[in-house]
Amino acid sequence: MSKGRILYLSRLKALACFMIVFLHTITLSVESFKGEPALSKLLVSVRTLTIWAVPCFVMATGALLLDENRELGLKKLFSKLILRVVLALVIYTFLFKCFDALLIDKDFDLGQVLDFTWVSVLYSFSWKHMWYLYLLIAIYLMMPAYRAVTKNIDRKTILYLMGLMFVFLSVLPFMHEIFKSDMGSIVSNISGDDSYSEIGAPDLRIVIYVSKIFPLFLFAGYAVNKGLLKIPFTVALSGAVSCAGATVLLLQWSILGDKPVLYKEIVSSYSFPLLVIGTVCLFSLFRNSKGKEIKVLDRLCAEIEKCSFGVFILHMAVLRYIFAVQGFNAYEHGGVLAVFGIAVGTFTVTVIVVRLLKFIPYVRALV
Repeated sequence: MSKGRILYLSRLKALACFMIVFLHTITLSVESFKGEPALSKLLVSVRTLTIWAVPCFVMATGALLLDENRELGLKKLFSKLILRVVLALVIYTFLFKCFDALLIDKDFDLGQVLDFTWVSVLYSFSWKHMWYLYLLIAIYLMMPAYRAVTKNIDRKTILYLMGLMFVFLSVLPFMHEIFKSDMGSIVSNISGDDSYSEIGAPDLRIVIYVSKIFPLFLFAGYAVNKGLLKIPFTVALSGAVSCAGATVLLLQWSILGDKPVLYKEIVSSYSFPLLVIGTVCLFSLFRNSKGKEIKVLDRLCAEIEKCSFGVFILHMAVLRYIFAVQGFNAYEHGGVLAVFGIAVGTFTVTVIVVRLLKFIPYVRALV
């Protein structure tokens, strides 16, 4: 392992990197073609078990960048971290639009591509997975404030802060969505406005105005890594498994009960309480599994970790080529095994491509 690399974080990020590819493979398979209902339900259930990957990356960022022993001045923050993500956002938005124009729309116009690029950078019209770059920019911009908090905070205060964020950013929004229709009728009766009976209750006003749930993951990663939040191995294992099982059961109930909104807006949300708890437990599992280096495995994980940013961005081009350009229907060619095979193949090819691109000056900074 290279100097300064944290063993458990390297393993976790490598696994999470593959899970993101797997997640998007399932998503495109389900969205692109209508197959057997039973197979679709199975794939959607499996998909819910991969959503933890993105929050784990945010937790890993918190564990690394919020560490008071790590130097991170404004010059380094803007010239290396933020600049890299902003350039990647602009360049890949342009390249992905070129991809669509040439291979899908088959109507390439440079002027239209350039117009689309600058508008898309402002309003995020590009491929869906690019939203993560906006999240990274927001996290990096707030990093000096976040680091000031962790530098001068004790264990009780940070646990209080995390508990507060969990209640207001996860539990209350979840309860609001669950009882929104019932509360809509109550609000209509009290206010005299019948429209709430149809659209549900208005948004809650008892909120904490921070950037959704992700700062909680950021602080949780720091707290777990520093040992400020200690979850015993058996508790973390049972918590992760229980949350995963309960999420799948809730998802199946929502599908069988014909409640698609429950799945789309709650179960698949990063603020879903079971996802928050399960992700923290999973992160703690890796944190508790500190041990000796397994040379072959950890060298592989180290290479994948180095390529994780590029893999996250570029794997979607491979998947889009398979599903949108070639029109591959996984339901007709192996079902679940085909989906898994595509995920493994896409991941492998993208890691190799990114690793090769890292030998090219200037390009290496964008992958």
